[in-house]
Amino acid sequence: MDTLYTARLHGFPPNISHSSIETNISEESVLSLLIVLGSSVSLVALVFAFITYSLFSDLRNLSGTTLLNLISTLFMTQLLYVIGVGSVLDSQLCIALASALHYIRLSVLCWMLLMAHNLFSQYKTGLYLNPVTDTHIKRNFIRYSIFGWGFPAVTLSMTILIQYHDKGGRLLDTEDLKGQNCWFLSDHALIYGLVIPSCLLICATLYYLLRSAIFSRYVVSMQPDKRIRDKMQRKGTLQLILFTKITLVLFISLVLATLSKLFKSEGIWISFHVVQGLQGILIAMLVTCNCQVLKLYMRSLKSKATLHVPSYVGQGKSSGLSKSTSLQLLTWDPPPDLV
Repeated sequence: MDTLYTARLHGFPPNISHSSIETNISEESVLSLLIVLGSSVSLVALVFAFITYSLFSDLRNLSGTTLLNLISTLFMTQLLYVIGVGSVLDSQLCIALASALHYIRLSVLCWMLLMAHNLFSQYKTGLYLNPVTDTHIKRNFIRYSIFGWGFPAVTLSMTILIQYHDKGGRLLDTEDLKGQNCWFLSDHALIYGLVIPSCLLICATLYYLLRSAIFSRYVVSMQPDKRIRDKMQRKGTLQLILFTKITLVLFISLVLATLSKLFKSEGIWISFHVVQGLQGILIAMLVTCNCQVLKLYMRSLKSKATLHVPSYVGQGKSSGLSKSTSLQLLTWDPPPDLV
C-alpha cells in the first residue's frame, strides 16, 4: 500500500488517470498529516506524563517507576511509528525499523503486565491496609526490568529466525515490508512472534487485574471503619478501571495492527493509523488526569501560594514515603512532601 511519499518516488501506474492520481494524493496527504499530527501530540503528552511522575517524590515508587518504563516504551513506539510514515527505501533500515517496533510493542505489553502484577502483589501482601516501607524495591525492580526488557529481546530473536526461514536466508528482502512502511515483519513472524505472545501477555494482565479485584473486595471488607472502607473501595476501583482502560487501548491497537497487516483493508488500515497515532495521548491522559496526581498538583500550587511548610517536613519520613507503594497513598492525608 503506497503512501504519498512512495507514490512520488516510484511514480504511478500508467493506466491511472490524472484525476485519480490527484484524488489519491489528496487522500494520502490528509492521512499522512493526521498521522504526523496525532503522533506529535501523543509524543508531547507522553513527555508530560513522564515529567509528572518524575517530579513528585511520592510517585517515584515501584508502581511509579514501572509506569515510567511503560511511558518510555510508548514514547519509542510513537517515535518509530512516525519515522516510517514516509516509507523506508533502504532494506537494512527497513528491517531494523520493523524489528525495533516489534521489540517495543512487546515491551509495552510486558510493562503493562508488570504493573498489573505489582498491583496484585500490593493487595496480596496487605500493604493496602498497613502502609510500611518496602525494603525490596530495588530487587523487585531489577526482576521487573529483566522481564520487561529481556522477554521481548528473546522473542524478537526467535522472530528474526522465523523471518530468516520464511525469506529463504534472504533477510534483507523487504519488498513486502515496504508496502506497509516497514511497520511490521512478515506474516508468519508477526503471528508467531507478536500476536501470540501479545495475546498471552494481555491474558496474564487481565488475570492479575481480576485477582486484584477479588483481593480488593476481601481486603476492603476487613476495614472496620465504614468511611475509610468506602474511600478505599472507591479509590481501588478507580485504579483497577485505569489499568483496564490502558490494557483495552493496547489490545485494540494490536488487533487493528494485525488485521491491517493480514487483510490489507483500507478501512482497517485507516483505523489502525487513528488508534496508533492517538494511543499515546489517550494513555498519557489516563495516567495523569486521575485523582492522585491532580491532588499532588493542587497541593503543590497551594504550597507555593501560601508558602506553608507542613509540620512533618524534616521528621525523617520522606524517604519512607518515597519508597511506598501507590496504593498506600490512597489513605494518607495530608499528601506527602513534594520535591
